[in-house]
Amino acid sequence: MQIGSIKPEVIALRQFFKNEAASLRIPSIQRQFVWDAEDIKELVDSIVNVYPIGAVIIWEPKGHFPSAPLIGKNKTPGQHRYVLDGQQRLTALMLVQTGWKLNRGSKEITATPISYVPDNQKLYLSSKKGIDLALIVNASLGDADSILKLQRDYPKSYKKAMDGVGEKIVNYQLPFYVLKSSTSEGDEVYEKIAEIFTRVNSAGVKIGNLEMFLSFFATAFPKEYKDRIIEMHDEFSEKYELDLEPLVRFVFSRMNLTQNQITKVDSFKKSVHVLRENFSKQKKEIGQILSRAHSAVETVMALLAHDYGAATTQYIPSQNALLPLFDAVFQQGYEGLVDIPPAEKRKMLRWFILASFNGIYSASTNRKLEEDLQILRDTSSKFPLDDLLLAMKNRSPHRNTLEKDDIVDNYTNILRGRSGKEYLMLLDVLLHRGSATDWAGAPVVSEQSAAHHIFPREFLKEQGENRDEYINCLGNLTLISPSINSEIGDASPSDYLTRFDADVLRRHFIPENRKLWKFDRFEDFLKERLRLMWKESASLIEELSTGKKVNVTNKAS
Repeated sequence: MQIGSIKPEVIALRQFFKNEAASLRIPSIQRQFVWDAEDIKELVDSIVNVYPIGAVIIWEPKGHFPSAPLIGKNKTPGQHRYVLDGQQRLTALMLVQTGWKLNRGSKEITATPISYVPDNQKLYLSSKKGIDLALIVNASLGDADSILKLQRDYPKSYKKAMDGVGEKIVNYQLPFYVLKSSTSEGDEVYEKIAEIFTRVNSAGVKIGNLEMFLSFFATAFPKEYKDRIIEMHDEFSEKYELDLEPLVRFVFSRMNLTQNQITKVDSFKKSVHVLRENFSKQKKEIGQILSRAHSAVETVMALLAHDYGAATTQYIPSQNALLPLFDAVFQQGYEGLVDIPPAEKRKMLRWFILASFNGIYSASTNRKLEEDLQILRDTSSKFPLDDLLLAMKNRSPHRNTLEKDDIVDNYTNILRGRSGKEYLMLLDVLLHRGSATDWAGAPVVSEQSAAHHIFPREFLKEQGENRDEYINCLGNLTLISPSINSEIGDASPSDYLTRFDADVLRRHFIPENRKLWKFDRFEDFLKERLRLMWKESASLIEELSTGKKVNVTNKAS
């Protein structure tokens, strides 16, 4: 098989918005959008200042590939073009153009509005200050309604807005590398693509888990079972935002492949050939493994949703931490949440929160996963919590607990990339445990909530507070209704918090002392709220360890 070409192209964002975006699709391995509002603002700022934002890599095979649209519904006519690198940037750009909300298949992706103030030529994360950037961009794209609205609502400054940011954005030149396959569908297409991007990776361009993803499609695994795994992934991606990687790792480990064999293209191909021969006379066994794997994933996700409120993987730092839970449920033959004894649930949940918080699979993933799966399979009955915790303690970073210093006086920007995702997961768990509402009367549901800054970002920056590690730390964030978050805007907490019932605020660990709601007590507020959150965290770990719930009163000491 030959690759037809790798062709560099440069297109203006005007062309991207109007002609290119509708044809692009996101391979399933890259389906989730993880950027926050600050990431989008920085991208826009780079574009306005004509800084390079990196090339986008597109694949044009002649066949079709499991994927989701960049924007719109699942079925789009014509030739599909797949985004192999750049989906975060392209999704962010589309959110700007679509007015901060877009559909990807049946999923809705939203972002905090960004505005532009022509007088000082600055961008703000606000819907109440300046001019909505989406309106400016669409006017610059020639949308008649946007032009009329911009001229009507901002007669003195619309021209400055279009010249200051609108025209700069739509005329920005974005580099594309388009990789075209010269043959149609077939295992060798995926094999060749995997080989090319393995070489790209070695040159320093990070493509994530693409190699493993493509290696799965490059194997001679029977098509009917490959299709079943793809269908499982489509279902679980839709329900839980589960990536293909943990599913492939789990399923094939249950077919006696090691993690190293699964994640390397050459070894995976060779191993699957052997696997195919071994199962050739026992085809029902593969079907049974897939059925039990499906049930195990459903059961684990039901457990996390019921006990942690984690209805999706949105705030799980590494989905690979789900594998031991999947494997334990598979091994014990649990077919639903009611089958798992309460003591086993607590052990599983305790291990999962500690493993996730401590990032045990962030390095040497294959070796650590293989060791933990072996520990699970060496036991005949109960979840081997003590053995798993000992293994966790014996590896870097040599810890298997959640400690006070992890929470109290810990000021970390938890909204940048994956580095702070464990704190968002912990926040989600604690809010669920305390039966917190979204401030609009409904229970907090992570995927339906907005990450809200209790001291709003723009409010803090106007007061001269620019330390992102304080602005975006755990102590200043909670999860509430997106509509309430939008209404609050950049209001002072001393003004808007009085609108909410004391019990509602208590369940979000808001200190009752109103003096702490003022800007000059911002650091005291963070310190007290983190103290309250640590008390609840310690109570949670104690409950999972002993089975006895500890009641915590979130009042200032």
